[in-house]
Amino acid sequence: MKIKALKGMVASVAVSALTAGAAFADDLRIAYTGYSTDNTFWIGVAKSAAAQAEEMGVELIDLTASSADAAAQKDAVDRAINMGVDGIIIGSVDNRAFDASLDNAKRKGIPVVAVDTGIEHEHVASLVQTDNLAAASIAGSYIVDKLDSGSVLILGGSAGHQTGNARRDGVKNAAEAAGHEVIFQICDWQDACAYETTVNFLQSNPDIKAIFSAWDPGALAAVSAATELGKIDDLVIVGFDGNPANLVSIEAGEQAATIKQDNARMGVEAVTNLIGLIKGEEVPSFTPIDGILITSDNVGEFK
Repeated sequence: MKIKALKGMVASVAVSALTAGAAFADDLRIAYTGYSTDNTFWIGVAKSAAAQAEEMGVELIDLTASSADAAAQKDAVDRAINMGVDGIIIGSVDNRAFDASLDNAKRKGIPVVAVDTGIEHEHVASLVQTDNLAAASIAGSYIVDKLDSGSVLILGGSAGHQTGNARRDGVKNAAEAAGHEVIFQICDWQDACAYETTVNFLQSNPDIKAIFSAWDPGALAAVSAATELGKIDDLVIVGFDGNPANLVSIEAGEQAATIKQDNARMGVEAVTNLIGLIKGEEVPSFTPIDGILITSDNVGEFK
């Protein structure tokens, strides 16, 4: 897999913090590190990114860890920099973990694109992401439409995580605006926490009528907990991602809805933007991707 550039070509990269006038090698290599290799959503991002890189004739080195591990991901980014790759795509486990690494990438003129979750560093020149706040607002409106009264339990991601915060806020704002109490619990994207939190709150608070999980496996954990407690028919459970197993649950009348992320497009756009940066082209600093509400009414279109 090779991309040919004219020999002696000199590019001026059109973003701050990248070295202008760098000569490009004949062979381009980019590194990708996603959230994990054991997550359905991220498997889709990685496959799409690899396919786009191959189509563009670029070598993609996948350094994703088997499970979500912020320290291992930072090490992967550092390895990529030391390897001298031409660019890096990061789907972060902890978006606060990369300052020193990105400082180093900046010094070496290696452009960086973030996918799914924003990273607050001046050297990250492009973010490809579902518009999480807007998409979660759709989920929140759906929940409000289904409730006459009652509280909403939100199962969240990690503290300070940009993606999780936006998903929390979209649902929280819609529910509170409609007069519903919102209970938020951080779960660090852990399914076991989603299950235990659901059990504990359903047993202690009979006023809970809806559960929103910021990630789809957490929604399935909530479905399992509610089913075991005999309360599944009394709850509106909504997830986020559009994973295949959750679509089965929606079709079965357990989970009420999910927001589908277009992970295939995310992988394509992340690679395309990164190659554009390497070539010195103007690329969007933010590429928003719409979320899609999936319910029993349209689940057949996405299975």
